[in-house]
Amino acid sequence: MNYVQQFIFFLQQRKAVNLLLVFLYFIFIEVMHNSLVQVSVWIEKNLTIEIYNLLVAGVFLFVIILLLLAVAKRLQQNKDEVVLKIFYLTSTLLLIITHSRFMFDSNIEVIHSFEFTILAFLLFPFTRRFGAAILFTLPFMLVDEWYQYTVLYPWIDYFDLNDVLMDTYGCGLFITLLFVLGVKGSTNVRPFYKRTEFILLFAFAIIILVLAKLCFVAAYTGEACSNTLLVMNKSMTTESFWRAHPTHHIFYHVMKPLEGLAAIIAIHIFYMGLDSLRKHSA
Repeated sequence: MNYVQQFIFFLQQRKAVNLLLVFLYFIFIEVMHNSLVQVSVWIEKNLTIEIYNLLVAGVFLFVIILLLLAVAKRLQQNKDEVVLKIFYLTSTLLLIITHSRFMFDSNIEVIHSFEFTILAFLLFPFTRRFGAAILFTLPFMLVDEWYQYTVLYPWIDYFDLNDVLMDTYGCGLFITLLFVLGVKGSTNVRPFYKRTEFILLFAFAIIILVLAKLCFVAAYTGEACSNTLLVMNKSMTTESFWRAHPTHHIFYHVMKPLEGLAAIIAIHIFYMGLDSLRKHSA
């Protein structure tokens, strides 16, 4: 862990290098996305969706077991703030499992819980606040989904806020692990409402409301105007709670635009507690 802390300090002292790594990694995500999707589709076709789901579930379970064993060993060595650490780890794992079960059409979508973790790690040195590192990944997640929705896969009929939430849970899990494993966060944390990340989150909510009010963004096709730039869901009106996948024989929930945006804001406020509830945070 000393090596991780030293690397964070190295990046903290070289912000230009840190920023370059952030953008290089994000470009890597965008460039590799379609290739990885094609590999996944090929595996699914050759194994069948049922076997593929079982395989992914098995790998995920194996990774989680190894993770929990490492965490248990660390918590035995350092019991400082153990309740807070267990609370955030348990909550995040439950969110990932529940989200995977009810909001995705196949288990491989759980890969979203790993996609942006490195990016969150690279953003951490800028503030050394755990919640801020997670929040600062949000613009990248939204751009990534916009790119998929409008450029890579324009036939998809909704802006996938389900993916953004899973991306966030993955970052939350990884950043919480840094906390558990002993990475030091900032001890000079201002009150919740004065922090940059909270102000940016509040501004994000206001901007979305203004764009929706001016009809630059519409929730559904039936609500679009002549000046609408982005329709979040191409259905004419609100769709039913459960959506049936045409080939996977499964029902899953597609979050409505307002529901998804509210959930994103709520989960980021939740992870800001990693800084507010820690010791030595003023």
